Amino acid sequence: MTTKFKVEKFDRKSNFLLRKMRVTLLLVKEDTQKAILDIEKKPSKMKDNEWNDIDFHTKATIILCLSDEVLNNVVNEETTVGL
Repeated sequence: MTTKFKVEKFDRKSNFLLRKMRVTLLLVKEDTQKAILDIEKKPSKMKDNEWNDIDFHTKATIILCLSDEVLNNVVNEETTVGL
């Protein structure tokens, strides 16, 4: 069963802490939160392709939750943690 819900894009006008909590919970729901838990590199027991998939999905989710204005400020950010 798939549950759909809408996450408003962060535009600096809304409460950042609440937005961060919602996006973090979305990442937990997608099982990709490992990429933002103060881990900037792949855990030693994880395969490279598995880590790359998690990192890619995490970045995509975060980017989709940002307004164009905010995204423009982080467009050159290369790490998930940096986003």
